[in-house]
Amino acid sequence: MKSDRLRQWANVLFSITQIAAPAIPAAMGLPAIGEVSNRYPTYVVPAGYAFSIWSLIFLLTVIYAVWQALPAQRAHPLLRRVGWLTAAAMLGNTVWELVFPRGWYALSVLVIAGILASLIVVIARTAPRRQSLSATERALVWVTFSIFLGWITVATVANVAGSGLALGWTGAPLTAEMWGIIMIAIAGGIAAAVTWSTGGNAGYALTVVWALVAVFIARRGGDEAVRSGTVAWTAAGSILLILSTLAVSKLRARSE
Repeated sequence: MKSDRLRQWANVLFSITQIAAPAIPAAMGLPAIGEVSNRYPTYVVPAGYAFSIWSLIFLLTVIYAVWQALPAQRAHPLLRRVGWLTAAAMLGNTVWELVFPRGWYALSVLVIAGILASLIVVIARTAPRRQSLSATERALVWVTFSIFLGWITVATVANVAGSGLALGWTGAPLTAEMWGIIMIAIAGGIAAAVTWSTGGNAGYALTVVWALVAVFIARRGGDEAVRSGTVAWTAAGSILLILSTLAVSKLRARSE
């Protein structure tokens, strides 16, 4: 079908544009994403090393895009259910990389929310079929987009916090530190719920843990303006909650 080919090429195209997009603002003389983010330090942004996970996400999504574009996968039932959503997530990532450096912070929040929603539906539609997936399908659909969703879960919280600060929102009567505690706790709760509801999704859970460990490190020894032992230990508590949920979910799955 023509729509299947279009879906395949959309995934290939957007897997490439999300890698290339950051070069466009740079060519226009706009600051890099990291530079913009550093202007508005918040209590929820992870330490810089954590962002290296984008290299893994980009690599996995490119491999996925090539695989799903093969003629043999054109009418794949699962790809027909999730393929447009994976393309939407990568397109959204491309758009976000263009609007954030321009200072369009409110729009960046809407875009990342769209990415988050797309990835949630991908995982929700794949989860009931995960036991019947082949090794290739599991690696390129389930694992790839679980990792993507895990990072975007925390990135959404950081984007909301940073954009709010950039737009002049103070969060009164609560302090910025209190909002940091609340937002990290919410992220941890959401991650635990997703981990449980997807039968112990290790790719998702461990990616969120990766991000929260970086939050812990940043709050203990990063920018002095946003150091906070309380936020750091909230992140540690969230990590413990997620890992406990993952372990119990795995034990439950084995007993069924």
